[in-house]
Amino acid sequence: VAEVLEEVAPYEVHLLLLGVWAALRESGPLPQRFQFQPQRGVFRRDWGRQDPADPARPLQLLQPLLQKNIERLGPLAARFRP
Repeated sequence: VAEVLEEVAPYEVHLLLLGVWAALRESGPLPQRFQFQPQRGVFRRDWGRQDPADPARPLQLLQPLLQKNIERLGPLAARFRP
């Protein structure tokens, strides 16, 4: 998202940051998502134990912004496809 922030209007930056915050809040570091690995002596995140949320949901706000600013962000559009 960092590449996009410098190319969009301040209000669009605000919307993107709200979307990023919502995505982080939904997949936060809950203790249930970590497993102890005795061989290393540490807890590691088990990415297979995610909630059944739509993985493309954080990109739903980004797609219209890319389309609105296609003249500047066109080369980046392929990187953010769900």
